[in-house]
Amino acid sequence: MNVLARAQKSANKTNNSAAPTVQSNGSSMGFRPELQGLRAIAVLLVIFHHLRPGALSGGFIGVDIFFVISGYLITAHLYRELLGTGKISLLSFWARRIRRLLPLAFTVLLATALLVYLWIPTTEHGTMFKHLAAAGLYVENWALVSDATDYAAAGQMATAVQHYWSLSVEEQFYLCWPLLLLAGAWLIPKIFPRKHTSGAEQRGGYSVHRIMLITISIIAVLSFVYGLWITAANPAGAYFDTAARAWQFAVGGLVALLCINRGVRGWAGMLLGWAGLATLLIGALMIPTLTRFPGTMALVPTLGTAAVLAAANVSHGFGRWFSHGTWLSLAPARWLGDISYGAYLWHWPLIIVAPFVLNTEPKWYHEAGIFALTLLLAWLSQLLIENPLRFGSLLKPVKNALIFALAGMLIIAGVSWAGTAASAQSANLPRMSQDDPCYGARTLLDPVNCQPVESDFAPYPSAVAVSQQVRAPLFPGCETDTLEVGDKNCLLGDTENPKLRVAVVGDSHATAWLPALEVLAKKRHWQLETHIRSGCSPSLAALKQAEQLSGQAERLCTDSIRALGPQLANDETLDAVIVAAQGNKRQWVSSPGYEFSDPKTEGFTSLWKSWTEKGKKVAVIQEVPRLGNKNVPTCVATNPEDPQACSVTRDKGLSIRHNLKKALDSKTAPEGIVHADLTNSICSDERCFAVLGSLITYYDQSHLSHDFARSLAPELGKELAKEPLFASGS
Repeated sequence: MNVLARAQKSANKTNNSAAPTVQSNGSSMGFRPELQGLRAIAVLLVIFHHLRPGALSGGFIGVDIFFVISGYLITAHLYRELLGTGKISLLSFWARRIRRLLPLAFTVLLATALLVYLWIPTTEHGTMFKHLAAAGLYVENWALVSDATDYAAAGQMATAVQHYWSLSVEEQFYLCWPLLLLAGAWLIPKIFPRKHTSGAEQRGGYSVHRIMLITISIIAVLSFVYGLWITAANPAGAYFDTAARAWQFAVGGLVALLCINRGVRGWAGMLLGWAGLATLLIGALMIPTLTRFPGTMALVPTLGTAAVLAAANVSHGFGRWFSHGTWLSLAPARWLGDISYGAYLWHWPLIIVAPFVLNTEPKWYHEAGIFALTLLLAWLSQLLIENPLRFGSLLKPVKNALIFALAGMLIIAGVSWAGTAASAQSANLPRMSQDDPCYGARTLLDPVNCQPVESDFAPYPSAVAVSQQVRAPLFPGCETDTLEVGDKNCLLGDTENPKLRVAVVGDSHATAWLPALEVLAKKRHWQLETHIRSGCSPSLAALKQAEQLSGQAERLCTDSIRALGPQLANDETLDAVIVAAQGNKRQWVSSPGYEFSDPKTEGFTSLWKSWTEKGKKVAVIQEVPRLGNKNVPTCVATNPEDPQACSVTRDKGLSIRHNLKKALDSKTAPEGIVHADLTNSICSDERCFAVLGSLITYYDQSHLSHDFARSLAPELGKELAKEPLFASGS
């Protein structure tokens, strides 16, 4: 920090004046007890939102409050250290952060690992322990960004350490913030030199205070602009993006520098403080949970918190009872603020584990118990872990603190690996023979001799193994990712001397049918060519709103389908097209160049017509039933003695059909379309099943498991053979 130190030393000599005065009321340089009350509000908003999101839809903004407070305090701390010592010790700064944050963070992670191993179904262990390691390495936010942009991860159970994303963002801020200030001190005088004056300005004409203000302002503007862009392009991933959040820390830093000696005082300060608090509370009540963050709506908690920080507290006289700071400084608020870090860490694992411990969805009294237990654990953690290690001698040497951080991360990573390995050991148990007449989809063909849920055999592959299929595709390279530019294609079946060339078109549900289609292709001498894009419904209509796709993914999907239509239609070597896709509740509208009277059906049927008019045979595999919103392998693992508990009524299982089924039944569907409906191989007349003939039917909420799909090949072959062309080679 030599650049800043020299500038400040020169400024002090030239002015012949003392450093800015340190004051407690409204100053960023002194202790402000009302900040503990602000922390209390932030953690209460987060906890109540997680317990009852419907009652406090915008409670997630408590995290934004923490970000602004952190930017405020850390910037003030760095500036104060510079004024007092003429330099900033990076290692000492990072060691202080380690002593303050990591002991309890590591403790909660180890406790969470034990809770996961004991209570969470083994199907979730792989994901849980992966995120546990990411949390221990303080990259959980980027792990969640990866999941948010991975369509295969959509719908997965929230992990027990998901809340560590905000801690990861904060740690990355603590790591980078002093480095960014150093970079600004070096670059700004070089890029924007000023004339040397006889005043306080030195080092290219800039004082330390001015350099820090300019640096932080630039960071705030760049981060805010980036945040707006990434929130529009990838709203799910943007929420966890450190660069998209940096401006919130920067706003806190600007308040710290602008209120060095005093905040806004008097009645103006009182009004500003209460206005800030009102903004936060109104935002928590009114901001919808599904709001895209951190876009413009993030200004609400950020500016609200900044207003509270900028307003000076009135600590004397009758006016103190009108000051926001007085009420935020009351003993209960300060106590809750003191334990807010522990409360934040403990509450989420308890919420995630509670349904499995209770074996039911928590009622209001369970939620009250979770809240009370959260506060108790936070208080005990402060007494037994936080304060002893933060203020004790063990971690006081910088070297010890750094070694502790490294050792803790390695231990968490090791525990995560061990937990994953232990869960995988029971992945494959004795199985029903594939030649058994009741194996897999054959169960429902003989309801007299086969039980729909075969109880004499454990599911094989096990629920653990099936749950891992979401990230272990049988046909890598055959499916294009949602955000991938260009289209992946692969050839399956008889690629040497095929009797029939077939294009497979659709989304990831088309991929789920590939095990069955490959069996047919090899038997009947077809060549399959895949044209599959994750999350991309094969329709020429446009989405009214991208419920599941980001703006960029939607554009890539639209461009891909529009190009695919004429590409397949004009391919003279192609004989047929098989279409498969998920059932969903997306809303459709006409798109540029395509005017539809009924976009939700004509978007599909017009695409099919473009192929049938060119002589291609088209088959559509109707959407598979859905067993509610449950993760099927997890449900089976949770109910090992009663997999029937994971089934649903037939009516409920078929209620999700909103796209292909309606298009097939519409008047605009071209003649000759083959309807392939496999419902009766998954559902009886009364119920749709999670386990059939020792096979788990789905590897998540809606995708057929690899082995069960393969067992459906004979029935799929019969359905497709309604068109004689598809029976060729049989």
